[in-house]
Amino acid sequence: MGTYYGVRVVAEAGDREAIRGLVEERLDAVDRAMSTYRQDSEISRFNRLAAGESLVFSEETWAVLELAWQVREDSGGAFDPTVGPLVDAWGFGAPGRSTEPTAPLDSRLAELRRAVGAVGLASEHRRVLKVENGAALDLSAIAKGWAIDRVSEAFAEASYTNHLVEVGGEIRTSGRSPTGDPWRIAIEQPPPRPADSDPGPLGDAPGTGAPPALHRVLPINDGALATSGDYRNYWERDGVRYSHTIDPRTGRPVEHALASASVFHTSCALADAYATALMVLGPKDGLEWADENDIAALLLIYRGDSLEELPSRAFRDRFGPAE
Repeated sequence: MGTYYGVRVVAEAGDREAIRGLVEERLDAVDRAMSTYRQDSEISRFNRLAAGESLVFSEETWAVLELAWQVREDSGGAFDPTVGPLVDAWGFGAPGRSTEPTAPLDSRLAELRRAVGAVGLASEHRRVLKVENGAALDLSAIAKGWAIDRVSEAFAEASYTNHLVEVGGEIRTSGRSPTGDPWRIAIEQPPPRPADSDPGPLGDAPGTGAPPALHRVLPINDGALATSGDYRNYWERDGVRYSHTIDPRTGRPVEHALASASVFHTSCALADAYATALMVLGPKDGLEWADENDIAALLLIYRGDSLEELPSRAFRDRFGPAE
């Protein structure tokens, strides 16, 4: 899925290759089905269809799509698995970002927005219909979390109860670390507002080669933590900063002051999707949505040269106030 993975398992040294095989089997299955970086994946094959054509999905891909569609409805469209063409148009998708990205014309955005949500789901057959030309699916904001859940479940079935699984920065833990203590999972400290900090030619946040500063470290025995941020992937043109977080409801990059959203959940797939939805909703609407839906979320907001921590009620109940 265009990113990296890593695992830590408390096990005998001789189990290393068996563990590696188990991990790669689960991750390869998700990659073959849901990666937009693979032309032979189910998602890529659907995206090449013309309007009026349909594809029957495998049980696993269908389960992820149904889950994504539920988050789409719950978030009022802030999370949307059909936003991919808009992400591509702004230069942030799987095709890659050019050295000179530009904002798409309003007419092009209007055309692309007509394709948002333009798919039909027939649950009795796991069939997805493409309603409009240009409509496409992109599960990248939930599939990484799903893959992590599948690997963690496979470890549990194989009696590796103490483990940590990470794919692209999203993490799920089970049991305890090798020291016997809870796993300690860090939330990164966003750098100063990127637009004010001498970005590189493509707007990459400065200092990304150095170890990131840590905002907070959470003890987690069993659960997942996913973070979506707005400070690494962006570009600038004529003094305007364009975020990689695209609001499916407007077709444009978000413009609020939310630097990152971190979500704790028992399901890494849902934590992954919720963090993305919160980044679209922004500080005020995001916190209200998290509180209304009992989501344990920590929002970090730019306030001038500093950051404000805004935890949801469920996050405070689970982890307490910042030290």
